[in-house]
Amino acid sequence: MNQRLLGLTEAARTLSVSIHTLRRLVARGDVATVNVGARRLVRESEVERIIQRGVGQARPARANRKAS
Repeated sequence: MNQRLLGLTEAARTLSVSIHTLRRLVARGDVATVNVGARRLVRESEVERIIQRGVGQARPARANRKAS
């Protein structure tokens, strides 16, 4: 399955939030990202999930997430 990847600026624009807000959500672990080289990208499906369900709602656990 080919999944479109969005840069943080494009993802923030699509979600109608500032780039700073999106970076904060990424840092908190509320938005999953993919690193491609030096770029941090957001899957289009993640943006759609946020639009439909809101931030932090029913996102599957990530294997590389740090334990609290």
